[in-house]
Amino acid sequence: MNMQSQENCGVCGKPLVYGTKEALKTCNFCGKEFPALIYCPEGHYVCDACHSRGALDVLRDVLSSTNSADPIEILEKVASHPSVPMHGPEHHAMVPAIIVAAVKNTGYPVPEGAIEKAIERGAKVPGGWCGSNGVCGAAIGVGTAVSVLTGATPLTGKERGLANEATAYALGKLIDGEPRCCKRSSRRAIEAAVEFLKKKMGIDLKINHKIKCQYTQRNRECIKERCPYY
Repeated sequence: MNMQSQENCGVCGKPLVYGTKEALKTCNFCGKEFPALIYCPEGHYVCDACHSRGALDVLRDVLSSTNSADPIEILEKVASHPSVPMHGPEHHAMVPAIIVAAVKNTGYPVPEGAIEKAIERGAKVPGGWCGSNGVCGAAIGVGTAVSVLTGATPLTGKERGLANEATAYALGKLIDGEPRCCKRSSRRAIEAAVEFLKKKMGIDLKINHKIKCQYTQRNRECIKERCPYY
């Protein structure tokens, strides 16, 4: 039996069904089937094992199993997991890794171990840098993804410049004069990455996933109608 503490589904936001008779459900994250008493009426379900996983472990599992080249679709799936906090530095690893994974899923050749490199580099960016250091970790994530994809180092002029330009491009899209929201910033950073990769590297990612934010109640600083995802 799944013992989710949420009242609403983390995937679509609908109220969960608390049944009296077990129904066989497939976990959205590991793909295994389980008898469940608590599940979403739309069919979404998170098993106990996945429910208790750490955010970066879930990120790795999702990226190793998805064939999607839509980075927003991947982001929303990862973000819906109970282990992913409303805000936090986990998002700094999620953004670059999801971008690299989506690029890989288009068939574009990526360096060996690229996804793990993106996770490791992104995870080094501390939380709160948007306010304390003047640069959002999600924007850095876009530059990190480009660095991983191009094999940039401090000594590679063109590749290094492209990675820095990617960060600057994403950061420009994130400036909105509002309090921080890691969900909003991650989404906008990925949208900026899609634009940048198309213009500068000829990599065509498609965003087909329509965003309807399910996190308003969890975000004390939610800007509501002023947010493009509200």
